[in-house]
Amino acid sequence: MSKYTALSPISEILHAYWRSDRWLLLVVAAVVLISSASSVAAPYVFSCLIDRFPRSEGTSVLAWGFAGYAVLLGIASAFQRMLQYLSFMTAENLGFIAATRFFHHILRKTAAFFLENNPVEIQSAAARGRSALITMVQLGTTIFLPAAAQLLLTIATLGALVNIQVAAIVVAYGAAAITLTWSSTRRARVFLDRAVDAGQENARFVGNVMNAMDTLRHFGSHAWMSQRFTMKAQEMRDNFRSYVLQRLPYIAVLGLAVALQFAVTLLLLVPDYQAGVVSIGDIVLFNTLILQLSMPFEMVARAISDASKSRADLIPLTRLWGAPEERRTSHAHDFTPSAGQLSFEDICYAYENGRGVANVSFSAGRGGITFLVGETGSGKSTIFRLVLKSIEPDCGRILVDGTDITGIDRTDWYAAVAVVPQDVMLLNESLADNILLGRPRDEGRLRVVSEKAAILPFIEAQPDGFETTVGERGLKLSGGERQRIAIARALYGEPAILLLDEASSALDERTERDIMDHIRSLAEDVTVLAITHRRDVISTTDVVVDLTPCACQA
Repeated sequence: MSKYTALSPISEILHAYWRSDRWLLLVVAAVVLISSASSVAAPYVFSCLIDRFPRSEGTSVLAWGFAGYAVLLGIASAFQRMLQYLSFMTAENLGFIAATRFFHHILRKTAAFFLENNPVEIQSAAARGRSALITMVQLGTTIFLPAAAQLLLTIATLGALVNIQVAAIVVAYGAAAITLTWSSTRRARVFLDRAVDAGQENARFVGNVMNAMDTLRHFGSHAWMSQRFTMKAQEMRDNFRSYVLQRLPYIAVLGLAVALQFAVTLLLLVPDYQAGVVSIGDIVLFNTLILQLSMPFEMVARAISDASKSRADLIPLTRLWGAPEERRTSHAHDFTPSAGQLSFEDICYAYENGRGVANVSFSAGRGGITFLVGETGSGKSTIFRLVLKSIEPDCGRILVDGTDITGIDRTDWYAAVAVVPQDVMLLNESLADNILLGRPRDEGRLRVVSEKAAILPFIEAQPDGFETTVGERGLKLSGGERQRIAIARALYGEPAILLLDEASSALDERTERDIMDHIRSLAEDVTVLAITHRRDVISTTDVVVDLTPCACQA
């Protein structure tokens, strides 16, 4: 998965983040500088006060000096705490930007994307990516930036006041520590990638299981589900363990390097102290600053590891982000259907398995329902996907009122076409929300379409009426009730073209007959194209298109 570097998604998010939070980030930088300067100045003041003790100066001078030292410590502590909260605030804004932009891009994906990726997998990638970006910003604002500032100020202080050789040794140790950490992290990164892949596969599996839980329970698949999930969870755990074990030897080397650094620098300072070049205060300052430097080096080393893990967590998000989006028609023109006449001219489309449709030609107009019939696999659903622009024909064209639909923008096309699918998916929201799906609410129209779909009596019988919650995937409703809601949803947009994918198949005979008779009355003003396997719903006023190979088409 390393091929998904995805600089474009990350750069888009960071660019928007900078535009939104640039002033706050500048404040963060100022806080870092003040905190770092105070952290270095405080030990310097303390070392000067140590040197003044043997000189029998007035206690007031020392008292004021220690008061200044205390103030510097307070400033450093206060600004470090302030930095934590500012970092949290700006990181959360980055998380908001990442989540909203990712969701915006997901909404523009092709139909194939949602066949290949289930909701749990997408949500897992979004959560991991958001968390990774937040972690990276917090690493930058609370570790890398403060560490860089403190290292520069500390090394400059050591070189100017203590010994340039000591400063050089500290720089060499820091470079070695960071290089070792980076090298060990890079070597172990493969285990992080494998762990993330295993976690994402588990998320995909959970999504599939949730969608088919009733069936899996019916067939007693509990053990198989548990075994499959546990296998991937163990793979993720084992790869994280391997990542840590791969880095343990490097951590031991870093510990030896710290000891060596202290030993060499202290040995260098002893002759200088004996020669009177450095004072006790200078040695105290050196010891304090070296101890202070150890923390930034360790923090940077840990941060490199965390940054590597965050990079791995970003891969699923960037992969989904970079998936193909629905093509927008650059030459599209405003489209308003008039007669709603659909014409299929020598349409061909083939799937990878060889199935599809070939040389299909027919017309669908108003005045009656045009039914697509044929055996399973004859291409009825393929015709619907072509009309909905989910796929594009390999040859031929589809016209509406003489205009090729490839030249019509999707937004305009979807405003003119409504579909009632065979498998109705409902949100765990109110009945009204499931009919409206975000469209402006018109109470009168809401009642009219509910009545036309024969669902109004059911809604009015509920204590909360249209505000009744339907449950996850509409499981509180029967199959027929779910399909009626889908019909009301389709009619609410007052479409010019209505597609019915066996929309009444779950209804009883009498209700189905009533619904279809009503739809026939709508067919005077709406072009209706329907798929059915039940020929008894077809009347003499309907048009039948038989997609069975070698069948005669009407």
